[in-house]
Formats: sequence, C-alpha cells, structure tokens
Amino acid sequence: MNRSLEFGVDSADLTGHITGRNCNHDLDIPVGTTFTSIHKTRVDGDLMHLNSIELGIVGRIQLTLSAVEFYGNNIDVVPGGHSAGLTLEGDGLEMLVDVLQNLSKREFVSIAAERT
Repeated sequence: MNRSLEFGVDSADLTGHITGRNCNHDLDIPVGTTFTSIHKTRVDGDLMHLNSIELGIVGRIQLTLSAVEFYGNNIDVVPGGHSAGLTLEGDGLEMLVDVLQNLSKREFVSIAAERT
C-alpha cells in the first residue's frame, strides 16, 4: 500500500516555519520529503456525532522539509503521530499561509507528500 505522508498544519509563516502534527501515526516523515499539495478538511456534526469531510486539494506546492524541531532538539524525521516545528523551503509558502488565514470555522489544513 502506498499511502501519502500527511502533516496537519496549525500555523505557518513566510519564513518557512510551520507547526503542526504528523497525521500518520505509524509513519515518520523524513527530512528531504517534498510536500506537493495542500488539503482542506471540515468537521461537521455535534460532539457525539462528528464527521470529517474531505474538501480536497486546494493548492499545489513544492515545499521540501529541511529541518525538524522536536522538543527543542533538531532531528531527522517527524515521528509518526507527533507534533513538531518544521522548516520548509521552496514554492508555495504564500499559498499555505493564505489558506490558513482564510479558514472557516471547523476547517483544517494539511500538506501531503507521496511516499518514496
């Protein structure tokens, strides 16, 4: 099975620093990974009956993971299921920041890369 690598983005700035979490609980995201798409998801329903609705790809990017900060240390991967601070380089930072700034209530953003 060839699942994509997905990182849920909580914040991003134009210098390439982003925070969030590795959405893949069983897969690490290594430095050197290039994220190629921005995805949006909306959560609907009440607390007892939540549904995640995939809103699809909202942008194409070419952002390469150049550094991972994990509990104050620089490491070579974003561990599966964990939060981290990332440094990204490449094309698409402005688009990512814009998507984050224009989210509606209960919408969330992730970036994805194909596994190699």
